Amino acid sequence: MKILSRYILKEFLGNLVLGLLIFTAVLMLDHLFELVDLLVNKGVGLQLTLELLFLLLPSSLSLTLPMSTLLAALLTYGRLSENNEITALRASGLSAWSYVKAPLAAAVCAVLFLFPFNSTWAPHAHAKFRQLYIQVLQRNPLVRIEEKTFFEVGDYHLYVERMNKKTRAMKGITIYKTPVDGAPLRIFAERGTASVDSAAGIAFDLQDGRIEQIDPAHPAQWFYTGFQNYVLTIPFQNQAQASTRALEEMDNHELQSEIQQMKSKGLPFPLFSCQQHLRWALAVTPFLFAGLGIPLAIRVHRGGRSIGFGISLVILVGYYVLVMGGTGVAERGVWPAWLAVWFGNVVMACLAMVFNWRFIQQ
Repeated sequence: MKILSRYILKEFLGNLVLGLLIFTAVLMLDHLFELVDLLVNKGVGLQLTLELLFLLLPSSLSLTLPMSTLLAALLTYGRLSENNEITALRASGLSAWSYVKAPLAAAVCAVLFLFPFNSTWAPHAHAKFRQLYIQVLQRNPLVRIEEKTFFEVGDYHLYVERMNKKTRAMKGITIYKTPVDGAPLRIFAERGTASVDSAAGIAFDLQDGRIEQIDPAHPAQWFYTGFQNYVLTIPFQNQAQASTRALEEMDNHELQSEIQQMKSKGLPFPLFSCQQHLRWALAVTPFLFAGLGIPLAIRVHRGGRSIGFGISLVILVGYYVLVMGGTGVAERGVWPAWLAVWFGNVVMACLAMVFNWRFIQQ
């Protein structure tokens, strides 16, 4: 029995690692391009780039571990079934529990890991990543400037048509200022450069352009001022704004504290409640996916990786559509969070019970 459990568990864990590598690469692909750009084109050091990458990984593990558990169950038991090893085990008089307990135990371990991970560790890593990224921008805000992309600093919005990535020389510069109080301002320049003053902010040295500003006394009229050289200094963004925390950066204790404050003020708190229940719901999914994937793979009787990936993709898309749809409904206050967010898990649990019942009846 121990030999059988080790044999199945070894293959299951191998497929689990394969799934983690594939799904993490897919989910992190966009971030990887950004980090490579920071390293190669923006002058951010290798150590800092690796630290940012390491802090990003926990945000994907909450999703990739359940997804990989499902894929591992489908690939492992699909191959065993396709090679008639399941039939041989049954013919030898072994119960179903003897060859499913090891992967289920691994899934339970994943659940026990994800509860504190989703509730505490991942939010703290997300917050640390944001703090580190803000520090990078504060030391060199110019890394955010991209060709044909709006870049915002305080009340100013910058657009650059072309930029030399080595010299940071810019062409086709447009700067908009949209203050809360006061008239809007537009600045156009044929070319220019930018530098950082740690005390003052970002200094733009603009050449050959014009400034357009509304006449405060006559809003329908504009003032036009041409220039050959103009230096514009934009102060750094207010640190109070940068310190605002997102829900994903708050651990469950902080979310519960916010919920209690909302309750004391008589205010609704669906966003905080949804975030809390979503973390718990995702933590349970490895066991649900293992319980669904094992009998489904044996029933399909195909062990090819293409079959496993195809079935897992259908299940995952269906599950996350239900979860995200339920979360959206709960955030609008239509359904309570405990019902809407957990609806996808309930559907997966029902499917798992149906397939396991049929599996036991065979």
